[in-house]
Amino acid sequence: MLHLTLPVSRKTSLDGRLEIPESLAQRLLSSGEPLSLEWRGDQVSVSVEQMACTCAKGSASGTHVHHFLSSDELKSLPGGANVELMVDVEQGLIGIELVT
Repeated sequence: MLHLTLPVSRKTSLDGRLEIPESLAQRLLSSGEPLSLEWRGDQVSVSVEQMACTCAKGSASGTHVHHFLSSDELKSLPGGANVELMVDVEQGLIGIELVT
């Protein structure tokens, strides 16, 4: 079981995307398991997405990729808060708790 604490972007409530590290995205994608998000007592489908970006972070050229968990359920997360993810890669299950 992996445990991560992540900040919630102000954009998450608009697009339902929670940014995750590339390493976690790759582990989830390579597992081949369908992914589920456990949030507020419900279990819903969630997907891993990536998006090319040109923000100032990353390589010298400024281009890189951001990785996200995507689900309409994530729109209920308040921007600026932190969440803890409890990830069982083998089961494809991602628990999420609001911590601040």
